[in-house]
Amino acid sequence: MSIDDQHDLHERLDRAVEAIKPPAAPVDGAMRRGKAIRWRHRSAAVAGLAAVVAAGLIVVPSLQHAASQNPATGRYTATVQSPTPRSPAGEIASGTVNGQHWTLTAGRPGAGGAGRGQQFVIAYGPAFGPDSATNSAPAFATPVTDPVSLTGLASGPSQVAYGAVAADVSYVTVRLGNGIVLTLHPVQVYGVRLVGFAIPLGAPVVSATAYSARGEIGTAIPFNDGGMPTFITWLRPGQPGLARASGRVGSGSYLGRTWSEKAYLGPWGACLVALVGQAEVGSSCQEVTSVSMIGTGVWFWSDGVPAIAMGSAGSSVARIAVTSPDGRSTQVLPVAVGAARFFAFPVGQGPEHWNWTAYDGSGHAIISGQVTPGSQPQGSR
Repeated sequence: MSIDDQHDLHERLDRAVEAIKPPAAPVDGAMRRGKAIRWRHRSAAVAGLAAVVAAGLIVVPSLQHAASQNPATGRYTATVQSPTPRSPAGEIASGTVNGQHWTLTAGRPGAGGAGRGQQFVIAYGPAFGPDSATNSAPAFATPVTDPVSLTGLASGPSQVAYGAVAADVSYVTVRLGNGIVLTLHPVQVYGVRLVGFAIPLGAPVVSATAYSARGEIGTAIPFNDGGMPTFITWLRPGQPGLARASGRVGSGSYLGRTWSEKAYLGPWGACLVALVGQAEVGSSCQEVTSVSMIGTGVWFWSDGVPAIAMGSAGSSVARIAVTSPDGRSTQVLPVAVGAARFFAFPVGQGPEHWNWTAYDGSGHAIISGQVTPGSQPQGSR
């Protein structure tokens, strides 16, 4: 498809959505009203906004509440098609959700108000209700390490997934929970091959499979904790991935509120989900295909009061000592979920560090680190 790199993002989007009311460029409207939700993903190319990517560690905000407001049943439809020569510049894909049209467009890096090295990705159309879904993130990077690196957006009743594909990927199939299979063909957009699709918010995705001209490259079975499906680990043909297991890692009461953490293992990898009361406040996933790949360290800590720190523990870890800023120490024991071990502890808000140290059965320190509420967490070591 021919792409006009000389057009400004606002001009291209105005032309693409001139039939949508109100007629203002969807970039502005989406920034004011739209709702952006980022999927867990591996690629650091879209690591802005609420997502933090460190050492293969993926962190995202809660998606459960949004999906519960728009539950999808098996009675829905979804289609996808590639751009035509008459499509807007930067278009990745278009189609319908329950008969309502949508379009997914990537802006030229640095255009339309995006910062240097940044670009807007916007999904718009009746399928997304009165608002658009928009995301401003670092420009797509090449080469792509996974067959497909997916992130996503949601607005109104629909959600969209998009991402860059590797050079050897000819097409991608996405199998939905009601049996629909969407076939995605990569499109060259500003020097990067991209794919995208849209489905009802809350609709389950069974798998995504990437193919080259010679056959299947890999399959991703997404993790879904009640929100949008998250593509984390791509498995080679015949590769089993982790055995499915789940369980509660920790729970308690702190600063007058109850908290808990759950772990989920499966072919998607390993995911930890933190809750305060019944509300999900944060989640974190690692791309792993065997338990031996899961090390010792704090993966993530959530915002809010209390904040919840969560991580994994190797086989040699007997306990984790947590020291608060005022010097009080608490002992935390790892909990087994399947063949892996995890831990969690609550922390208060403020700029001061909470220290943690993992010890073996002989009392020797194995590894230590800090949790600083309100700051960006570091990956496990």
